Amino acid sequence: MILAESTYRGTTAAELAGRSRWDSFKAAIDQRAVFPRAGTIRLHLHRLELTAWEHGHDITVHPSDIAAVGNDFTDLYGRFLGGGSKTLGAPLILELRGGTTLYLLTNHRWFTERTDNAQWAGRLNQWIATETRA
Repeated sequence: MILAESTYRGTTAAELAGRSRWDSFKAAIDQRAVFPRAGTIRLHLHRLELTAWEHGHDITVHPSDIAAVGNDFTDLYGRFLGGGSKTLGAPLILELRGGTTLYLLTNHRWFTERTDNAQWAGRLNQWIATETRA
């Protein structure tokens, strides 16, 4: 059963840290410059699925895999790139227990830089809390 579904653009913290100034400049025009992955994010009852993450392969994240969910600007992805407003374009950040941090833009609208990241952050935090109690 799918609880929620949207499109996403994604990257990792390591990839953001390795970007060039040219990538940052291009990202001011088109987020694909720093968020090269794209697919569908699906929240199921017991797992989160990101389609086409790595070489066309999906990845699955379980609630126990997630150390923290955030929705804020960071040193790696600041207000300038995200459209200036936390409620509009701050990335959805998933810190995984294995040390990887995923940065996502859900339902990203390129012209206005709006996303559904705030809704997804709330949804995922509630999902994790519910799974932890089960």
